[in-house]
Amino acid sequence: MRNLFTALKQDTQPSHTALENTFPFSIYHQNNLFNKTAYYAVLTIMKEFHKSSAQALKQAEHADTRLAQIASMIDSNAVLTALDKDTLELEKDSHLFSAKQGSTYIDTHQTSYTDTHHKKTDSVRICATINDEASKDTHTKSQLLPAFHSPTTVAIAAAYVWLGSSMGANIIARRLSGMEYDIPTHYYCAMAECAKSWVSFKQHVDALLPELASENERVIDDIVEDAKAWFEYLIKLGMQFQATASMKDISSERCENPLST
Repeated sequence: MRNLFTALKQDTQPSHTALENTFPFSIYHQNNLFNKTAYYAVLTIMKEFHKSSAQALKQAEHADTRLAQIASMIDSNAVLTALDKDTLELEKDSHLFSAKQGSTYIDTHQTSYTDTHHKKTDSVRICATINDEASKDTHTKSQLLPAFHSPTTVAIAAAYVWLGSSMGANIIARRLSGMEYDIPTHYYCAMAECAKSWVSFKQHVDALLPELASENERVIDDIVEDAKAWFEYLIKLGMQFQATASMKDISSERCENPLST
């Protein structure tokens, strides 16, 4: 039997790389792309992922009590509460949400750009697009969810993506806190707490696998495919924010990237 976590790491690497290169997630991996508007987009997308994956884990736990311990490891209430706090703080930033509150976000650390009128107009359209996407009915986003193999495999896959993404959260939180203007980091701090469950998660799943394999000989392949499907879901959510030319133009709002090394 293949080692599950080796298979997950190897087989999801292309999906993970594609996600990192998808805007707005690329703000963490490309120089000079970070700004508050893009950060808000990241949080909005991650909120959809965490809500969907938490629901999948909850349903799986009801169907199979063996997954209860895994469901408890993601601490979904704390993570979703932290996301609400961060997005609320950003929504109160009148300079960021100029489309709502009538003022225009101008990043004082941006690189020089002479056409300020064009920049202001784009900023308004960008914020309006994000606000529109964030307010859409959850049924619309649920249509982006792929077909998964089983409640058990989708739950383990969701926890893998959730806890795996938490491993670098502490570093991101520290770097965001070091910025010259205030960036709320409740989400990444909450995810840093989740990271403490990574080893326990792997141990619990490894102990559970022989029993699961006796019930489904393809269980490892199914978990890997479901993990790749979660990555694809995140990529699709990210692509929603690239639907118009004005959203793509958000990358022109540049400042010195505090996350680059």
